[in-house]
Amino acid sequence: MDHVNSECEKYGILLDLRRSKRVKYDDTITCSGWFDCDAKELVVGKYSSDFLGIFVHEYAHMTQWIDYLDGTFPLWKSAGNSIAKYNEWLDGKPTPNISKHIARARDLELDNERRSVRIIRDWGLDSVIDIDDYIRKANAYLLFYNWMRKYRRWSSTTRSPYNTPAITKLMSKKFNMNYAELPSHIEKAFIDARI
Repeated sequence: MDHVNSECEKYGILLDLRRSKRVKYDDTITCSGWFDCDAKELVVGKYSSDFLGIFVHEYAHMTQWIDYLDGTFPLWKSAGNSIAKYNEWLDGKPTPNISKHIARARDLELDNERRSVRIIRDWGLDSVIDIDDYIRKANAYLLFYNWMRKYRRWSSTTRSPYNTPAITKLMSKKFNMNYAELPSHIEKAFIDARI
């Protein structure tokens, strides 16, 4: 916490740990947390059962942004543009090259999940965060991007792929899956879980 606090102060980021399980990003999006470089905030609902993992995940996004500022992570900008495009597409607007935009956003998340696991290990948080479980949940989230591409919708606020044991048990404990495709048995698990 001290390190993240110090980094937030250094870069002018508001660290906002809210007294809730979920946080409202805007009128349409409720989630567990976010990092927003434009609004200069890192927000997490501190009563979430996965608080520490979410906190690390959102902080890892901040490290991506810092690396972008340093000139060592150009994917940050192109993926940010792609996220805006796929959000427009989810809102029903025609969006050329949507597969490319979703793939970029997914690749940003894959990099972030790998960073998150490194942070968990480097900071000794693997005594409180089960890394195998974290990676399975991360893989479910990464494959969800392919689900979103096919079904043109985000998951419901009450049913996310990474919090659905029937889905996470199908995931690898390593970042070694084919993230460009949604295997049929995993798609069926998403359908059965009504994601």
